[in-house]
Parts: sequence; structure tokens; C-alpha cells
Amino acid sequence: MKRLLIAVAAGVLFAGCAQTYGAKSQARLIETYWKAVELEGKPVEVKAGAREPHMVLRSDKNAVNGFSGCNSFHGSYETAGTGLRFKGMAVTRMACLDTAADLENRFLSAINATATQKISGETLELQDSSGKLRARFESRYMK
Repeated sequence: MKRLLIAVAAGVLFAGCAQTYGAKSQARLIETYWKAVELEGKPVEVKAGAREPHMVLRSDKNAVNGFSGCNSFHGSYETAGTGLRFKGMAVTRMACLDTAADLENRFLSAINATATQKISGETLELQDSSGKLRARFESRYMK
């Protein structure tokens, strides 16, 4: 009887592991730190020690904030199914080096053109109204 109980317990344990082993995690759009990895068809390159372009969509008042490559930004967003639109975006206006200015222009262009979003695993893709990929982000979890 004791061996039977041990065998059953081991079977339950392994069955639980089998269900989660290899399961692909799925990031959430809201309350996730989204690091920009591609903007307007170009990879995002961040120099060592520099801040990375990112955004966080907050559940509170549908607020969005982040860093666009040179300046901080904030605004709001609306979602409906896979639809995603950013509204009322405000950006600080600090002087930018040419490379940071280019990165920021691509970031803000992609955000302003966004019409839909798609999350696959830990990757967020933003598309415009014609379905063109404008930005790709990877999730990073906040502590």
C-alpha cells in the first residue's frame, strides 16, 4: 500500500511538471516593462550605460509612460480587442545627440502610428492601420 501511494504521488508530481514543462509564457500588455528592440524596421542599439527605450502601460487611468531614447514621455492609451491607440502623448524636450534623436523619432513615429498590437510569448508587436510592423518590444518584469 505504501509503495502504491508513493507511485501515485510521483505520478501526480510528474504529470504536473509535464503540463508546465515547455509551456510558452505569455506576457501581458498591461503592467509590463516593454523594452524596444526594433523600431521602424531598424534594431534598437543602446550604448553601455545608456537608458534603454521602453514603455509601461499602466492599468491606472490607462496611462502610458516611458523613455523614447532621449526624453521621457507619458500619455494615455485605449484598447479594444487587438486594437491599441496612444493618445495625448507629451514628451520632455531635452537636447539630444543625433543618434538619440534618430532613435527617439523612430520610437515616437511607431507609437503615433499604432493601430493594433500582437503579443506572442514575451514579444509585443505594434502595427499601423495597414498591418505594417512599426515596433517590436520584449517584456521585462518589474520587481
